[in-house]
Amino acid sequence: MNTSSVPRRSVLRTLALTVALVGCATSTSAVQAVAAEQKTYRLTIRHLDRAGSSTGAYDTTVTGISGAGSGKSVNPHDASGTTTVRLPKGRYLLDSYLTSGKAKGATAGTSGADGTDWIIQPRLDLDRDTTITVDARTTAPVDVRPPDHSATFLHGMMVAEVKHGGATRLVNRMVSSPNLRVAHLGPDAEAGSVKQWYDAYWTTKSADYALGYVSTGSRALTGLTRHPSAKDLATLQVRGGAKPGTTGPATVDLQPSAGPTVGLSGRLTVPGTATYFVTPERGTWDITYWSPTAPGAPSNRYSADGIAVSAGSTTTRTFDGAALTTPGTEAHPTR
Repeated sequence: MNTSSVPRRSVLRTLALTVALVGCATSTSAVQAVAAEQKTYRLTIRHLDRAGSSTGAYDTTVTGISGAGSGKSVNPHDASGTTTVRLPKGRYLLDSYLTSGKAKGATAGTSGADGTDWIIQPRLDLDRDTTITVDARTTAPVDVRPPDHSATFLHGMMVAEVKHGGATRLVNRMVSSPNLRVAHLGPDAEAGSVKQWYDAYWTTKSADYALGYVSTGSRALTGLTRHPSAKDLATLQVRGGAKPGTTGPATVDLQPSAGPTVGLSGRLTVPGTATYFVTPERGTWDITYWSPTAPGAPSNRYSADGIAVSAGSTTTRTFDGAALTTPGTEAHPTR
């Protein structure tokens, strides 16, 4: 199965999340204009790279959770590495993405010095002038890889969800390299208020890996290490049939049911079978299948959502092929 690095339905979910976040963003100048009409505090943010030097290679967002700044976001930046913004009193979520060189692809058995550092402060209570140091040296690797060391990394996505006072805020980062490092910053938030998940996708010549993990607590993740063995994973198989008069390959999308997140999309030559190894810890999984078409005819879109899996099990879903169908596994088209 040829795997694409540009998921289809999953991209729509990701774009929906991005639009939601951008939609609530407010320019720094606009927020400061509002802040001038009420009591505000100076928030100074220093950014240090992996060598401990000031760096301007960062993307920092401060998002209001409660108080007068609730629902608004600012992206302060200064090339010196130190930036200051005035904000009203309240609870904020800060996340900062620092880059250190051009990220390189890698196989499952390798790591690289280049990459990115994502630092999250889920609880920033602003009630006085405050200085925060975002230090890339505090991060630890996100080391999630399959048992097959010949696998090649495709892409991944990490999402953090923070809840406080009835409000929910989401931040996310999509990566094209396995060299992501992450860290928590600041005091603990309330118990169970920080939920974070990471989905990583790898490919081999014969199968794809979808490795997803979820963490819930009072802190953002500082590193994440998961090296599942073959027996820890579930097998999902997608069988595609070839109907008379149709041409070309089918398209298969796979992603976790719980999101927002990014998934995996690929083409399947039919008749044929696509094989995925997935983590049961991520919950249920969704499959979308676009069948090959007759010339000039629209494609049928099939969906099989909420597929429960368990370690060591094999689950098969069959599309467009009565000869391949096991009773109870044929999915039905949706429009």
